Amino acid sequence: MSSSVSTGPRIRLGGRDGGSFQMACGLLIALGGALAALAFNVIHAEGWVDLEVYREGGAAVLQRTSLYELSVGKYSLQFTYSPFAAMLFAPLALVGMEVAVALWVLISILALEVVIWILVGRTAVRNRGRRATHTLLIVVATLPLYPVVITLWNGQMGLVLLLATVADLTHGKEKWRGVVTGIAAGMKLTPLIFIPYLLITRRFRAALMAGLGFLGTVGLGFLLLPADSRDYWGGTFFDTQRVVTAPETVFFNQSIRGFLLLMPGSWPTVPLWLALCVLVGTGGLLVAARTAKKAGELAGITVCAIVGLLVSPVSWPHHWVWCVPLLVLWAYRAQRVDTTLEKVGVGFLWFVFLLPGYITLATLLMYPSHAGMWLTLLMGSYVLSGLSTLLVLAVHLGRSDRRRRRRRPAALDGQGRTA
Repeated sequence: MSSSVSTGPRIRLGGRDGGSFQMACGLLIALGGALAALAFNVIHAEGWVDLEVYREGGAAVLQRTSLYELSVGKYSLQFTYSPFAAMLFAPLALVGMEVAVALWVLISILALEVVIWILVGRTAVRNRGRRATHTLLIVVATLPLYPVVITLWNGQMGLVLLLATVADLTHGKEKWRGVVTGIAAGMKLTPLIFIPYLLITRRFRAALMAGLGFLGTVGLGFLLLPADSRDYWGGTFFDTQRVVTAPETVFFNQSIRGFLLLMPGSWPTVPLWLALCVLVGTGGLLVAARTAKKAGELAGITVCAIVGLLVSPVSWPHHWVWCVPLLVLWAYRAQRVDTTLEKVGVGFLWFVFLLPGYITLATLLMYPSHAGMWLTLLMGSYVLSGLSTLLVLAVHLGRSDRRRRRRRPAALDGQGRTA
């Protein structure tokens, strides 16, 4: 005789119901973050300084005043984005700061979650429930990272641009692929690095569409805001003094140029920086192209983005949200090849993007007299990690090519003997 005991309905975390539950948790995280940001801003009226600049830029468009004469907030920040970006920011000026903060944090966290969902789906996790579980766990692991937190705290657009680029170059229709990346570059110039990458990878149509998308934003700016467009494209866009507004902020410039400026001694900074830009830019884009061929498009564009961050005149920590796809892709590779060294490397890189930013910020706020070379090296870990990534990939790809070339003659020889 057999008997069965009913234990009620089971929740299958690997099935469709489990996937829905995890997605609901992700939505709750985004809503919770938005509500927390709203409450903090209402009580303390602090933070989201870049979002305030966006709103003032949008207000200047609506009021037909000059964008590049703005001085916003207690830090006297200036508007450093294109006229096209200011036009897109105009709706933010129609709502209060508190509402803008809540909406911006909500959109940014959702963008992060969608990016991770795409990343997990492209790493062979096909089951919807498992994909949702992995996505939720990675969201929890990446939200505390300094580039992500500072993006949310300042109200920056980095996570939105990250999603736009990843979705466009990996999920967009082939006919229109590249357009969104070009439009993103029209808002913030850093995505322009993807145009030479697309050319090197022989995706000429996507490169053309990205270029046309970018030029379209420039043309629209000249059409609707001609005076501001003349100011911006006439040289304002390259004035780094408008971006670096305080001496202590130089510690946070995580580019090769920023690292060189902090090095002791008398350096020919500009010539050396330009030489390194040519070396790192050219070599890095070639590594990105080879990475895309070997490991897929997501890996290729991630490496390309790192190259852009390194050669840019100014790369703030919030620009380094590209650490998220770097960490996720490397973590899945480490799991696949199952080597202790790579797993330790992923953990170490996670700490690099977690701790140094907070330590640097705390030191500058509470113990500014203690800032010195140790802080330069600590915060420069972003630059060093980026350069190390390019170097390791170059060595790995070179060895892989040599092994393949050695195997090919042996295989041909074996076929000849068999024949």
